[in-house]
Amino acid sequence: MIIKEHWKFRYNEPLLGIELGDINNNGQIEIVAFTKSGWVLIISLKGELLNKVLISENSPIWALRIYDIDKDGKNEIILGGMDGILKIFKANIKYYLEPLWNHKFGASISGILIDNINNDELDEIIVYSLDKTLRVLNPLNGNLVWGQIFEEGIGDALIFRDNIKSANKEIIACGNDGTIRVFNSIDGTMLWFKRFSDKVRCISYLNSIKGPAVICGGDDKKLHFISKNTQKEFHTYEFKDYVWKCVSYPFSICNKALVSSYSFAFFNDSMPLEKIDFSSKLMCLNEFIDIIWELKGYNIETLKVRKVNDRLLIFIGTTKGELIIIEEQSGKILFNKRSLSCLNMIQLYIEWGLVFCCHDDGTLFAYKLEEKPR
Repeated sequence: MIIKEHWKFRYNEPLLGIELGDINNNGQIEIVAFTKSGWVLIISLKGELLNKVLISENSPIWALRIYDIDKDGKNEIILGGMDGILKIFKANIKYYLEPLWNHKFGASISGILIDNINNDELDEIIVYSLDKTLRVLNPLNGNLVWGQIFEEGIGDALIFRDNIKSANKEIIACGNDGTIRVFNSIDGTMLWFKRFSDKVRCISYLNSIKGPAVICGGDDKKLHFISKNTQKEFHTYEFKDYVWKCVSYPFSICNKALVSSYSFAFFNDSMPLEKIDFSSKLMCLNEFIDIIWELKGYNIETLKVRKVNDRLLIFIGTTKGELIIIEEQSGKILFNKRSLSCLNMIQLYIEWGLVFCCHDDGTLFAYKLEEKPR
């Protein structure tokens, strides 16, 4: 594998995340970056700044999606952050952002999902927040379709699809109150819940040999496997650090999962970041709940699984600023490059062989990815 730096863009504050999409229907993909002080930057695939807009002054943006929510053939920008306001914009040909509607939450927005969850031909916007609510919103006007309340803030959620009846969906969410809760997607009725001893930070599902399973973990430093059919826990893995991320794949099958733990050792200012030996790790599981391989010593901030040509690759970004590309089957590291600051998010434009990475020091890197002839 050959990876070369394609270009570098620099801004004067941390870039917390990036998304890719044609935001103004001009037939070109743009990069939309969001910052710690509430700016949205629109950048071309050549690294040129096309426009910047202040969305939430001195308030970080945490989540951004690019999606055609009103089915008019043009994408909208959907975003939310610490100010607790979900905001929807349309972009004109000159990249000026025109407000469409907004919906106010009582605290910071944690995440945004988009899917047709009630079979009404609309893709609803599902938003979860630290204000203790999960809300399903009408994409045309932001009106509440249904909502649910947790005892504390909600950190992660997913949409579960029935393998047999694909139209049947459920929303599974986890909270700072130590619960996971499963809701009927049509009316929000809670179907079942389970409580753990500490905050649950991440949730996913796995089509295991024992049937569909919900997998989750958090501050109890355990990864829990719960049968979707019986709601009973049937397996547990223990970690030295918080369980931070869990991702199921391949996305049409979901019979494998990647799970990462996270260490807060870098909060100790007495030791330089580059000298910290992290105890955190990345673990790859199969449908038999077996550990296929482990990668130890990396504190992972962002994680992507994508098919490149004929093989699955894992792209990770770390607290130390490393971009690491791993062969999914073997766990072998194919590429490792370190930058000067934390790598917050990775996005890929596989059609052009481009990998984009944004960092805490305001740098956005574009890398060109090519496979070596075999």
